[in-house]
Amino acid sequence: MNKLKTFFFRNRVRLVGLLTIILLFLEVINIYVSFNINVTSNDECLWLGKKVNQDSVAYYFTKVKVGGVSWEAGIRDGDQLISINNYKVLNDQQAQIVLNTVKSGDYADYVVKKPDGTILNTKVKIKKLLNFGALTFNISALIWLLIGFMVYSVKPDGRQQRLFYILSITFVFTTFFNFFPQNITLFKIIQTYPIGSLIVYVLASIGASALPFTFLYFIWNFFKPIEFAQKKWVKALFIILPSLLFLYSMSLLVEFWNLDPRIFMDFRKYQNLTAIVNSLTNITAGITLVVLFVKEKDKQKRKPILLIIFSFVFALAVQIYLSTIAPALADTIFNSPEYYFPVILLILIPLIFAYAIFKYHLLDVSEVVKNTIFYSVATATVVAIYFLSIYGLGQSLSSLIGFGNEGIIAIVLFMIFAIRFQSTKEKALKFITEKFYPEQFAFQNVLIKFSNEISTVVGKEKILNLTLNTFVGSLKLKKFAILLNDDKSDNLKLVRHHGLNHTDCELDKNSIWNFYYSNLEIKDYPELSRENFNQVFGEKSETLIEEEIYTIVPLIVKSKVIGALLFGLKHSGSQFSGKDIELLYAAANQLAIAIENARLYQSEVEKQKIEHDLELARNIQKGLLPSCVPNLNGLDICGIMLPAMHVGGDYYDLIPIGKNKIFIAVGDVSGKGLSASLYMAKLQTIIQLYCKEGSSPREILIEANKLLYDSLEPGSFITLSLALFDMERMKVKLCRAGHLPVLIHDDEGTQLLRTNGIALGLDKGSLFDKHLEETEIELKSGQLFSFFSDGVTEAMNENDELFGEERLIRIFSENHYLHSTSIMEEIEKEIIQFRGKAEQHDDMTMVIVKVKN
Repeated sequence: MNKLKTFFFRNRVRLVGLLTIILLFLEVINIYVSFNINVTSNDECLWLGKKVNQDSVAYYFTKVKVGGVSWEAGIRDGDQLISINNYKVLNDQQAQIVLNTVKSGDYADYVVKKPDGTILNTKVKIKKLLNFGALTFNISALIWLLIGFMVYSVKPDGRQQRLFYILSITFVFTTFFNFFPQNITLFKIIQTYPIGSLIVYVLASIGASALPFTFLYFIWNFFKPIEFAQKKWVKALFIILPSLLFLYSMSLLVEFWNLDPRIFMDFRKYQNLTAIVNSLTNITAGITLVVLFVKEKDKQKRKPILLIIFSFVFALAVQIYLSTIAPALADTIFNSPEYYFPVILLILIPLIFAYAIFKYHLLDVSEVVKNTIFYSVATATVVAIYFLSIYGLGQSLSSLIGFGNEGIIAIVLFMIFAIRFQSTKEKALKFITEKFYPEQFAFQNVLIKFSNEISTVVGKEKILNLTLNTFVGSLKLKKFAILLNDDKSDNLKLVRHHGLNHTDCELDKNSIWNFYYSNLEIKDYPELSRENFNQVFGEKSETLIEEEIYTIVPLIVKSKVIGALLFGLKHSGSQFSGKDIELLYAAANQLAIAIENARLYQSEVEKQKIEHDLELARNIQKGLLPSCVPNLNGLDICGIMLPAMHVGGDYYDLIPIGKNKIFIAVGDVSGKGLSASLYMAKLQTIIQLYCKEGSSPREILIEANKLLYDSLEPGSFITLSLALFDMERMKVKLCRAGHLPVLIHDDEGTQLLRTNGIALGLDKGSLFDKHLEETEIELKSGQLFSFFSDGVTEAMNENDELFGEERLIRIFSENHYLHSTSIMEEIEKEIIQFRGKAEQHDDMTMVIVKVKN
């Protein structure tokens, strides 16, 4: 089903074109029927019925035209019509059906009773009376159909355009009743083509039932959609009422199918009913136009409304003439049909509509008409000139070279023609467009120039200014706006505009993308027209309509909507459509790429700036770490900190107290990056401030927690191990505030020392102080201490496996005899080898302290 729908929408103009050709063919046949078949036999008089009794009516001649065919046959006013061609006249309609079978110029046998009772048998030469009304309606329907297809082909998605084409189809369908002559031929047609007759009758009923309501609804949406007409119950009413009329027409099918002569009388009732409905809808449409004219303040917009009102007045004048003046001038239509000929003037009504559409650009048709005419003439002219030139040149060369070489000459000239024709044709078309259609020529040139220039402009502000100047300055648009994606709201917000009153205009980019993507299979350039605003934007469509925005073209890069261009009407007053949209899309694509490149360029500049700042921060952080290892008797110390980013939240410090004491601190701030590094710097300042003679690790950590608790963000914390090595006493005091255990290796093996303590910043003091534990260990020759962060043991490889404490213990066990720097190098090498191609996810910090032998 989706494929079928896609096929239809992709080829809808071709399919509608095929339908139009079929209907045009049928309409031409219909006009032929009006001229040659569905004509009324005329004996140039009237038959007046007088009731004889309850069950019978006698028919008397009246208004017999002096010198007419009945007069020449001896018939006078007051004579009684007894029979026609052996049919006893009991019903004037049946009598007319019998008379209609007589060909023009042939004679019909009349039996007439004179007032004195004598019987006159006479022959009356029959004339044919053309049905001017049916002929007028057929020609009008043909014109409506041609205009309707032209309007639809320009903008198949336009609501007004679709309504106009539907209106033209209903006009054509209504004329199909003309295929059924009001005589005995009807029965012959039904008997010969039963299925075809049924189909034509159904189509004609659809047209006649829907025409008045379609016409009124079109008027309600033609110039400006009337709010009242958009209500659901109104739309429902416009479906129910024509459906009821159609069902009434279908109720006559039994008589129609059974060839019941009563069909003529019953069908006349249906015609009278539709005539009443037509009159009511036409009056309503006329009143609507007058109201629209009075309310419209723009003089330019009032002109086409006034023109359509004139067409209504003109049609009313013709109707008044036909119903009052014509009958006064002529005894009857049978005697003086020429007085009824002015009905043909009603074909001017669709022509007036067409003129209004073309003249005032109501449905964007002028471009197609002009392009078709100009380009066809240009191409035909250029081709003719080339072929005449080739023919003349060929003849001349043939006479010089000889007639045996015509084939070679033709081939050579044809090659020259093929090479030169395209460029010459394009120059000719360009010249014609420039001279006869300057707006389109300027539009094409301006957008082509814009597309070439925009790619060379650097900077988003300059790009936006160039775009605004192009569409407002060069193309003279009164309403134009550029919307771009806003990172905060993730919607499209106004960044440049001209002529808009609502500067807070904001559109949902997801709605635009959904519309664009869903229509992409249907057509190559799915622009958002005013008809789609309510469907896509809901209540916000009222703002767009109030601002006189008619077209929206999205700015798309890599299947993402980054912005949108909003357009009012062109300088000429018409809406962008057809080739205009293709050019706007080309310009919009170039603009979208330019804006995205500008964004990427700006992002790259900002990224480089941030990279530069982070590099400075990295160097500053390196400067905060110990620049050299203090030379302390009896200890071999080395430390390293490798941040996962430019800067990190890990921390280590070596703070000597005199010649025999040193504080070793290793910490880890929660999180990574710049914020963690700032907390790390603050921690370092506090630790260095409190690490002094006489202070123990536990006392220092308690003071540090008090200072940090109020300054850390909620949810942030710091783990820290602090040790005081005292080489005079050969002891070390260790205190651990929620940090990883300390690795200790000596002659007895390798172990992980865990003491109680929670992280800094989690508790104000009471809980922290209570759980903080300090331990003291005696130092031995060759003993190893390792203080490290979780970035070491939690380093992961490509299989998401952790490096772990076991591997760290093994490295110390195998390399305990080496200097601290060599052990550190082994650890670093094994971590790199273990991690493989996996990225470093956390800061890695370690300090190794070895008691010298």
